[in-house]
Amino acid sequence: MTARLLVAFVGVMHAGIAQAAPFELEWSAPEGCPSRERMLFATRARLGEEQHDPSALPELFVRGTVTVEGGVVVLDFRVNDAIGEDRGERRVRFDDRTCEAIEAPASLVLAMMIGVARARATQEPAPEAPVEPARIEEPKAPEPAPARVRPPRPPPPSEPPQSAPMTVGLSGVASHGGLPNVGFGGALRGTATFWGSVVLGLEGSFETTWAVPAANGQATFRRFDGAVLIGTPIVRSRSIEIIPLLQGRGGLLTGDVSGLPSAYDATSVVGAFGAGALGRIQLGQTLRFEVMPDVRVPLSRDEFQVRRTGELIRVHRPAAVEARLSLGFAWELR
Repeated sequence: MTARLLVAFVGVMHAGIAQAAPFELEWSAPEGCPSRERMLFATRARLGEEQHDPSALPELFVRGTVTVEGGVVVLDFRVNDAIGEDRGERRVRFDDRTCEAIEAPASLVLAMMIGVARARATQEPAPEAPVEPARIEEPKAPEPAPARVRPPRPPPPSEPPQSAPMTVGLSGVASHGGLPNVGFGGALRGTATFWGSVVLGLEGSFETTWAVPAANGQATFRRFDGAVLIGTPIVRSRSIEIIPLLQGRGGLLTGDVSGLPSAYDATSVVGAFGAGALGRIQLGQTLRFEVMPDVRVPLSRDEFQVRRTGELIRVHRPAAVEARLSLGFAWELR
């Protein structure tokens, strides 16, 4: 693709070099991408215009927008002239590049678009003035030359709506501290990415454990809870993504005892705040392998007890810090 752009660019520059209309660049890109100054310098170098007059009024206005969608860098360019007429637009996807590495190909695409706009401007015929019959007029005093007025800057084009990549995943979970022994179960998790770097998610999970002794009987515990997740990626590439997350959780902890003369069952409301990290490994176009370790601090630690002949026997109390690990698969919804 780069070779074809170079050939087209040389042809366009040969046609439009006589009328090098100055241009102005409005640049919007996430952190880590080339800055506006770097893009201006690289584009002017492509055009052979390293030396330019900063006082010259721009005749072309360019808007460049960079977005990152699921590890793919997308670049949108739009060129308008001084009166706001559209002089071309283009979208380029960089599937195998980081945002920092798009400076060279992006400046080449922008230089080619500016060359095309200049060439078209030189080819448009100027409107012919109507011919009026000659007439004799009395000489008038010379009028002062009109002040040079800078043409109004066209309003910036509206940005295209940014997509919010979404994933839905199913995981197996194992925990320690919230239930007696080791808890195990499953979780259903959905996430969406907004503004390119903010990840919001919802999760529902179920955990249980094998029976533990309770006086002369056995007690079984189960936990049902939901969580709200929020975080931002610190590592994002084509094959891997790591997202630290904060979470708030709430749900129900139930316990029932069997093997005693009287049946016992109890249900309590539980809540916790936690933090973890969601790691994603790309397995296919839309399939991801997910791993998420996290720790939680419960808001309350109710103790579960049973009574035997007037004596209260402690069966279980959640730990002050709980740990959990989930492994599973997620699908990206496009």
